[in-house]
Amino acid sequence: MIGRTISHYRIVEKIGSGGMGEVYAAEDLKLHRRVALKILPHHLAEDAARRERFEREATAVASLNHPNIVTVHSVEEAEGIHFITMELIAGKPLTAIIPKGGLSLAPFFELAIPLSDAVAAAHRAGIIHRDLKPDNIVVGSDGRLKILDFGLAKLRDTPVAVSEASAMPTRHLTEEGQILGTVAYMSPEQVEGKPLDHRTDIFSLGVVLYEMATGKRPFQGDTKASIISSILRDAPASATQLNPVLPRHLGRILRQCLAKDPEERTQSAQDVRNQIADLRKEIDSGALDAGEVAAAMARPRGRKLRLVTAVVALAALGVLALVLSRSGKNPEKGRRGASMIGTQIQLTDFAGQEITPSISPDGKLIAYASRAAGNWDIYVQRVGGSNPANLTKDSSDDDIEPAFSPDGERIAFRSGRDKGGIFVMGATGESVVRVTNKGFRPAWSPDGARIAYQTSDFDQPYARPNLSELWVVDVKSGQTRQLYATDAVQPSWSPAGTRIAFWSLSRGGGQRDLWSIPAEGGTPVPVTQDPALDWNPLWAPDGEYLYFSSNRGGSMNLWRIPLDEATGKTQGPPEPVTFGSASEIHSASIARDGRRIVYVASVGFTGIRKAILDLSHDKIALDPAPVIRGSSPIVWPTLSPDGKLLAYTTIAAGDKPGMLREDIVISSTDGSSRRRIAASDSRNRISRWSPAGDRLAFASDRSGFYRIYVVRPDGSDLQVLYEDHTNTIYPAWSPSGDRILFTDFEGRFHNFIGAFPPKGKPEEIPLPPDPETQFIPRDWSPDGTMIAGHLQRVSSGPAGPVIFRLKTRDYVHLSDRGQFPLWFPDNRRLLFSSEDKKGLSVLDIESRQIRTYPLVLHGDVDQFGVALARDGRTIYFTEREQEADLWQLDLQ
Repeated sequence: MIGRTISHYRIVEKIGSGGMGEVYAAEDLKLHRRVALKILPHHLAEDAARRERFEREATAVASLNHPNIVTVHSVEEAEGIHFITMELIAGKPLTAIIPKGGLSLAPFFELAIPLSDAVAAAHRAGIIHRDLKPDNIVVGSDGRLKILDFGLAKLRDTPVAVSEASAMPTRHLTEEGQILGTVAYMSPEQVEGKPLDHRTDIFSLGVVLYEMATGKRPFQGDTKASIISSILRDAPASATQLNPVLPRHLGRILRQCLAKDPEERTQSAQDVRNQIADLRKEIDSGALDAGEVAAAMARPRGRKLRLVTAVVALAALGVLALVLSRSGKNPEKGRRGASMIGTQIQLTDFAGQEITPSISPDGKLIAYASRAAGNWDIYVQRVGGSNPANLTKDSSDDDIEPAFSPDGERIAFRSGRDKGGIFVMGATGESVVRVTNKGFRPAWSPDGARIAYQTSDFDQPYARPNLSELWVVDVKSGQTRQLYATDAVQPSWSPAGTRIAFWSLSRGGGQRDLWSIPAEGGTPVPVTQDPALDWNPLWAPDGEYLYFSSNRGGSMNLWRIPLDEATGKTQGPPEPVTFGSASEIHSASIARDGRRIVYVASVGFTGIRKAILDLSHDKIALDPAPVIRGSSPIVWPTLSPDGKLLAYTTIAAGDKPGMLREDIVISSTDGSSRRRIAASDSRNRISRWSPAGDRLAFASDRSGFYRIYVVRPDGSDLQVLYEDHTNTIYPAWSPSGDRILFTDFEGRFHNFIGAFPPKGKPEEIPLPPDPETQFIPRDWSPDGTMIAGHLQRVSSGPAGPVIFRLKTRDYVHLSDRGQFPLWFPDNRRLLFSSEDKKGLSVLDIESRQIRTYPLVLHGDVDQFGVALARDGRTIYFTEREQEADLWQLDLQ
């Protein structure tokens, strides 16, 4: 072809080949310019289907107008040759640009942002590339990046928004099951020959970005088969481990792009582009030091390299973007329309979590909880300082949830000492005094005379295992009174002391809303009532706003809503205070002048891990790699009787703004072949396999109230059980599979055993003899004679494992340690997470002895995330990794 003239194009040289043709540099003799010609080979041109696909490529790309996508000039035919003319780019393929160790940050951002933006533009036009790879990306001599070769593009029948893509019909351009593209950059669904949508490009984009950042491909092998196997099964090495100078959040962005399940992957290329651009702004603004990670490696032990330092630091981005509605009020004496954009400072950067901060009234000190010393302690640190003082180091019990008194002289906190309760100490840790023998999350009244508290605590707002009462105690006399019995957590007093705000679970469902109640008792008034997860209320010092954390903007950020303090009625819609953050912002505390806020910026990962327990040799072995790992919460894993399948619940954003959906997913025990079998815009949780493995029982609030449902593993034959019980959770099958145990949590927990299939009325299990405890059932014994669970103190939390004997209809309290136990096959031992959540514990019900098996983990064993195989050896459990730092925001 070299030297030949086709139509008015003289071919100069061959410059490459794509999936659908050879590419040549040519001179346009009419317009006197250099162009690129992509020519369809004769043997393909003779194939009508392939020729049609070639023309579709031209139509697809010609419809795009983006500076980082190659421009198509024309589609032509001459002398029986079909070809496309495109702009000729003088430059190098991205393959030649990437150095051995990966790009440094500046050139990475210069290329990654336009690359992601171009893919997003194609998706908006209804075009999927399907062959993204460095060879199809050219960097011109001017430094501009261009995406080439849409020869494998798959067109939807109608251009649609990315959010609609999964629901739109598609026109397949390959035969069913045929694999096109370049293997190393393919998505799992592409290598398996499955139908594709835009998310296949997001996976490929993640592979390219990973290679740009590290110089290595995430999935490797000596053969195509081994590469495919790696794509389907392997978790790639952390990008920040391969290139330690990278901000940690970049590693998280890449991991989300490379999720094997499209549902768990970043859902749009625009989101990828925005996350990378936000990270660049953080570094350019100086809020995040790009060299901080490398410098942190040289710090003393107390300041070692963080798991996700850069991700947590991204909270500052949300603060920089602090914008309120034009009609909103400013905390500064109610002045309207004033700018609230303020400065922000990261206050802590230690390994692990710094949580539940309380700022002193003068805004100079912060108290918070950390377990840097091994157990949870209360620390106080000067704002702007870096040497926190441990105020409770002499206590071996967990001390958490500090709260400065209104005069700044005292700190109230929750302690596990002497079976737990609310304590008060001086601001420097002296004179510790017990105030109550129960309670969590203390909140001072404005006059410092009373403390409001809740009776049950929680680790995260997404999953609360039990309800909580709201109480008030007089600090001097110790006299207590119940303020609200239904459900209330995280109380906050209004500045005048007339009302207390809190958040609660909706009756029978999973919705989380804000309320306020008169401080002397009365009827609560709703503050929010919508699908968003609203929690952590905080009354502004001027009484005009209630600050709170919410996911109503898509991610967990700080919001506020105007409120009439006297009546509790809202005066306008919620408005964002922070947004755009990659971490979750919560647990805010505000100084007396309303100008300084301290909050937590946290980020977490969850994964399912596998361990082998050998009781005969008294040892445990942990598989090195997680079975499943991601940024979305994973809870309640359960193992099929044959040990081949896992079922678990994933928590993700729903279709409506702020809505959370919990779907039950089934996968192989290696994490592959995932499918959703209980998916709806509702909460589907706590699934349990039937003994035959032919059904799953689970709880769902899809009808507005939690009920027990049963479904087959393929998602068919869904049925609800015992509909007259409208608040039911915790299903458990009998060994024979003909009965199901469940809990009705209307008021005090009541447990029932019903026939399966449903027949007659279910039988109620007697309540525990102690009226201050409730029985939370977990597992039916293999011989069918006992039910294991744990006692839950109404006032102070878990009280340890217990068994209910069906024949004698009585309870046997086994220990004060542990919850959500599972039976071993021997009918004698129980398994549960260890008290420190760093291992697994085995309890012998005859000797009452507990043996704990520590595990080397980055995070914690989820207390209700343990599954045990019938062999009594193989264990799957959920590991939760959480990092949290404190940030300060000064409002103008």
